[in-house]
Amino acid sequence: MPKKYILLTMIIIISSLSLLEYSQGIISSLIFDQVKYNYGSNVLIPPNQANGTYLGGYYKINGTGRSYNMILNLTGAENSESPLDYTSGGLHITGTINTIKVTPGTIIALTQDNFKQALFNTIFTGNMTMTCGAWTGTSKFQNNGKNFTGTFQIPGPITYWMGNYTLTKGQNNIQLSANYIWHFQNTPQNIHYIHEEYLL
Repeated sequence: MPKKYILLTMIIIISSLSLLEYSQGIISSLIFDQVKYNYGSNVLIPPNQANGTYLGGYYKINGTGRSYNMILNLTGAENSESPLDYTSGGLHITGTINTIKVTPGTIIALTQDNFKQALFNTIFTGNMTMTCGAWTGTSKFQNNGKNFTGTFQIPGPITYWMGNYTLTKGQNNIQLSANYIWHFQNTPQNIHYIHEEYLL
């Protein structure tokens, strides 16, 4: 085969791969699927009443590529919650990243073990299943590179919860802002509207 055809073939292949990477992040996504990660931090939930107290704890997340597990444990919350809602074992999450476009910023952050930076530099959609006490809930989320948002639904044995949330990167933490409704299963007409802020 003449050299010009080999060169033309190589240019077409490189151009095609570059176009796929630019438009969909296919090559870096394949690399990301092999990356193992773990991250943990403290959680602080400000009081929702003037004389209330802060609630604290921790979370840990670990995974490989698109699949991850997470635990959220709020110290002492089991003392003020029904065992149907929360136990000392904490909240367990199993999640999957459905689509992902890894950016150069993602790779750099992961090589520096900066999970928070990697999270906000990556474009993705995903879902997760949450279990705690006697309930199981679901959530869908997405980060378009500018906004990291999600929705959730928890059909518990006594109460029903549904809402949305936004994560923003702070200087030393991640802020989760949530707007949701809840009602008792037997009185869906009595809806309670809640707004809460969490520091992760």
